[in-house]
Amino acid sequence: MSMPSAVRHINEVRLLAALYRLGMSTRADLGRELGLMRSTVGNLIAGLIEQGMVFETEVSGYTPGGRTGRPGQSVQLNPHHSAIIGADIGIDHLSVVAVGLTGIPVVSKTVDFDGPSSDVEQAVSALAALIARVMRSLPSAQPVSGICIVAPGLVDHDKGTIMRAPVLGWHDVPIQALLKEKLKWAGEISLENDANAFAAAEVYRRVKYPTDNALFVYMDAGVGGGLVTMGRLMRGHNGFAGEIGHIHLGEHGFETNTPVQGSFESYVGRNAVLSLNRHHGGSSETLQDFLDELSVQKPAALRTVAEWAWWMGRGIASLISVLNPATVVLGGPV
Repeated sequence: MSMPSAVRHINEVRLLAALYRLGMSTRADLGRELGLMRSTVGNLIAGLIEQGMVFETEVSGYTPGGRTGRPGQSVQLNPHHSAIIGADIGIDHLSVVAVGLTGIPVVSKTVDFDGPSSDVEQAVSALAALIARVMRSLPSAQPVSGICIVAPGLVDHDKGTIMRAPVLGWHDVPIQALLKEKLKWAGEISLENDANAFAAAEVYRRVKYPTDNALFVYMDAGVGGGLVTMGRLMRGHNGFAGEIGHIHLGEHGFETNTPVQGSFESYVGRNAVLSLNRHHGGSSETLQDFLDELSVQKPAALRTVAEWAWWMGRGIASLISVLNPATVVLGGPV
């Protein structure tokens, strides 16, 4: 009896995810990993081979899972089957990368971008042009199966809208529709918050990592959070969970040009670091300038990083008290 199509699709997704995590595997290993009978796994693999998403090879001397036994057929993802494009709208850059099914980058391109003074029309045109360049660089046999846009702010996944990105000065930007129009592309386009994208990249990476219950803190001009519980992103009632940059730590932070005064990001974000450094007599105009001053132990930089670390610790301690994560992962330019 054949599997119902919905069940088959779910199991195909699980099998592809397992192959992504484990790499080359046998049918027996996959059956144990997924809790499925070997015959079911074989049926799924046959369908995926027909679609060109996986392939089998016989590996001489391969002993699955470290166990002794005769060599068998190994199953692995086809890295050349298709490509997925990620497009990052940063504060000072636009970056686009195409990856194959194994997650290995095939093509990547980055251009400078002045986010705070950006015009939406010009920004979308520049992003579309960069995506088109990456698409043209891909082998003709590796079509694009989807695009994910990553943005620093509140996003509406269903509508494909950047609802609010204060660091860019953007409000209610229908980025998905605008990009489709610019690209003249009918494929799937999704939208994600940058901190959630950071968390997802860590949760789903191949190497085993203790991220079943974790807090991911992404620091740039603002501060965002990705909350992971039982191995899945926690999105909250309206999909806006993780806006940790707006929790209150005091009355006034070091950076006054933030949506919420005295917020976590007003004490530890990039602009906060630079403002505090200038307050202590430093002259840094960019984060790299500050790091250069810190590397030679300039007094202003040392005082800045000491105060920054105190407020960072206070914010993380508050979040740990509420969320009780097993792991805290810090990332981003800051």
